[in-house]
Amino acid sequence: MNTKSRSLRPEDVDKIAELTEAKRSYFFRDPDRPDGRFVKVFGRVPPEVRRAQGRLRTARWRSELDRKKAPTLHDIGMSMAVALATTSWANRITKLDYELWERTKLDLQSRGFSVGEAKKTLRKLRIKMLDPADRDGEESESCGPPIWNTDGEGKLPF
Repeated sequence: MNTKSRSLRPEDVDKIAELTEAKRSYFFRDPDRPDGRFVKVFGRVPPEVRRAQGRLRTARWRSELDRKKAPTLHDIGMSMAVALATTSWANRITKLDYELWERTKLDLQSRGFSVGEAKKTLRKLRIKMLDPADRDGEESESCGPPIWNTDGEGKLPF
């Protein structure tokens, strides 16, 4: 242990103040510097603010989709359902069309949906989308049995 104690002289105090002032004047921190913290500590955010932030993120996401004219999976699925429901009788339904429908049914069933209800929903969509003259001969007021093409081939799956 050092027995001599040192006290600051007035010149030392002045020198420290001068160095501190030079530090503030010439060596300030950039406010746009990267954040070096690994774990950011945030204060508790009220639930209303979190909900408002979520609404803002959702609005930005939707706006970006609109700007890019990008469909969501829901939009693509609805387009496929409309295409299936409004299939023209003049066109023959191919094996690939049936395979797509079978894969759709398996997916719906594996996720816990009723295939029968899916068929009814597509039938209702067909009734809504097509003119009654285009549905001539179909059971249009109910979700009846599957529709057959006029030549007996190409049975619609709903």
